[in-house]
Amino acid sequence: MKFLLSLFTLMLFAESCNSSQRSIENNNIEPMNKEETTLSGNYTISQIGENKTVSPKLNISFDEKSNEIKGFAGCNSFFGTYSIENSELKFSDIARSKKLCHSEISDLENEFLEVLNTVNNFTITNDVLSLLDDKNILLKANIIESKKYTRGSYGIGVTYQISTRGTFEYINISESTVSYSTDRGLKSVRNFSNNKKDWTTINTLIEAIDIDTFRALEAPSNNRATDAAAEATLTIKMGDVLHITPAFDHGNPPKEIKALVNKVLSLKENTVKQ
Repeated sequence: MKFLLSLFTLMLFAESCNSSQRSIENNNIEPMNKEETTLSGNYTISQIGENKTVSPKLNISFDEKSNEIKGFAGCNSFFGTYSIENSELKFSDIARSKKLCHSEISDLENEFLEVLNTVNNFTITNDVLSLLDDKNILLKANIIESKKYTRGSYGIGVTYQISTRGTFEYINISESTVSYSTDRGLKSVRNFSNNKKDWTTINTLIEAIDIDTFRALEAPSNNRATDAAAEATLTIKMGDVLHITPAFDHGNPPKEIKALVNKVLSLKENTVKQ
């Protein structure tokens, strides 16, 4: 009888191990030395739970020197700290700004931040960061590598977008073209020729920006929360990678991008008036 009980216990243990192993294999989680792995860098959130249709604006940045995290959760900027001890990843002191958004956006943001509070494990495979609770993937994010670029090079572009309940403006500047639209669906876009001098200035201003902290910029004001200001975002395109700021008040951008924003708006005004 004791032999049968021992055999049964052994079988249960083996099945439990196999089940855990299958869960890990199904989620493509590979063994790794967490103590020798750095999370430092910028990531775009690609999946939260089973939700794979996440806005590319959602992002998180890890700073290995200060053990701080920053990012954009869909409605608000957030910040906090993280630690890796005994191969476990833990987030703490997570807080966010206080902007009010539509329920769908707020619900996703709440889910995102709740996930961070339950994470205790992670893995990185092929530049994809997976955050887990033991063995279940709770969130996936793609690492964003800073890419060197040369002035006037193909694939560089800047987009500035303004939005309120009643108005919309879209400005896109590339090496050869200034595009402008007030149509939210972008079905009607006016295109104008860009000149070499303005494009050189745009590139100089881009080079002056620390692209590694671009996605964690903090807005100096929050008037857009009460519709006292339009909501704006700035996007820098480098090849096939989009670097997008968190939302800020139109007319009061973060100081790090103020010169670039002012140049984009000035170029738009001068071009469209012609």
